[in-house]
Amino acid sequence: APIRGQEIRQTQRVNFQKIKMGLGRREFLRLSGLALAGLAIDPLKAVAVNKNYYVNKKFGIILEKPDSWGFIAIKDFGKLFDEQILPDDYFNKDEIHEDLGDPAFVITKYWQDTPELKEKFSPTISAYINHKSELGFEPKSFEDVIELSGRGTGMILKDFERKEIEGPLLISGCNTYISKATYLFEHVELKNPVRTNLKVVMIEHNEHYYFINMHDSDQVNENTQKEFDECIKSIKLI
Repeated sequence: APIRGQEIRQTQRVNFQKIKMGLGRREFLRLSGLALAGLAIDPLKAVAVNKNYYVNKKFGIILEKPDSWGFIAIKDFGKLFDEQILPDDYFNKDEIHEDLGDPAFVITKYWQDTPELKEKFSPTISAYINHKSELGFEPKSFEDVIELSGRGTGMILKDFERKEIEGPLLISGCNTYISKATYLFEHVELKNPVRTNLKVVMIEHNEHYYFINMHDSDQVNENTQKEFDECIKSIKLI
């Protein structure tokens, strides 16, 4: 179904009605084993990181981060969010953070805590995974969720402009859309606002919605679309 008021790029869709969505448990376990090879972890641990691999057993997702990029501790995310400058005082940051919850992960290009990187814009990948019941209402379709998400994002981010939405696509046989937008990023540690590209991979899977947000900027010569595309290709779901 088309998303109202948005440009949709349609792609050929495969009929997966007779195929279980996702990789299948055996294949997922095999891939997660390869991703975590040589890493001593508690086998009951829900989330693990090894070199470039992120494995979340609870939500059934594996992906590979760009080489040399780093993971940010979730406990540090609240501070980073607090330092972002939003359009006006209408939005309470605490309420927004509470509604969003903590991200499943945050990956950033310049992750080292050094003085020379303090005022540098850093391309970032973050993910939010929410159960459908957390919406508080029953949407007509996944496309409705995507449209509402775009509206909400546009209310929070300054000068937000959605460019296009690609889809429906398939990742591990799961219904997927990719939206592209721009916005003006302002932060207390940046001297000037940065026109930022936002690519969001939106996946419907196992009664959950996955939103993987990818931020970079042409304005400050930090275009990392190649890295983002490689990360998207690496996503595996069970």
